[in-house]
Amino acid sequence: MKLFALLIAFSLTACNALSNPQGAAQSVKMIDLKTQTYKATCNGAVEDWPNCYDRAKQTCPNGYALKERNQSPVGGKRELMFQCKK
Repeated sequence: MKLFALLIAFSLTACNALSNPQGAAQSVKMIDLKTQTYKATCNGAVEDWPNCYDRAKQTCPNGYALKERNQSPVGGKRELMFQCKK
């Protein structure tokens, strides 16, 4: 029974590491207050571009304009820069 509990705990830890390899909360950060430009990150094997777009929609209730989209060729690092519409 202890082995089973240990396997479950290990599995949950592994899934968390895949979705967030740096261990930090995946979030949206404002990168330019003057222009209201934000950056959403969607890293790891579990998150993909739709996660970034969902974060942009949640951040900007009136819609957003896509400014830049970057993805590293290795490691699954994705960044979406966007600006909220007024």
